[in-house]
Amino acid sequence: MATMRDDSRGSWTCLSTTESIKAGSLQRIADATEKMAASYDNLRTDRDYYKREHAERGATIAILERRLAALRGVITKLKRKK
Repeated sequence: MATMRDDSRGSWTCLSTTESIKAGSLQRIADATEKMAASYDNLRTDRDYYKREHAERGATIAILERRLAALRGVITKLKRKK
């Protein structure tokens, strides 16, 4: 049995009512809107992931820069002792 979605997609015949074609068209529009929303949700999830990774790596870089500065200071002190 054909659904209203299928009726709105196919070629229209005298047996297809205007109401079933309209209802099927609205259902197809709703399906397309849901697909668009799904891809938007994926984009938002990816954005959140990359923001989080950027923040974490920025913190790691800051720690490593401080560690490097401290080690340079130790090297300088060791050179002075000789």
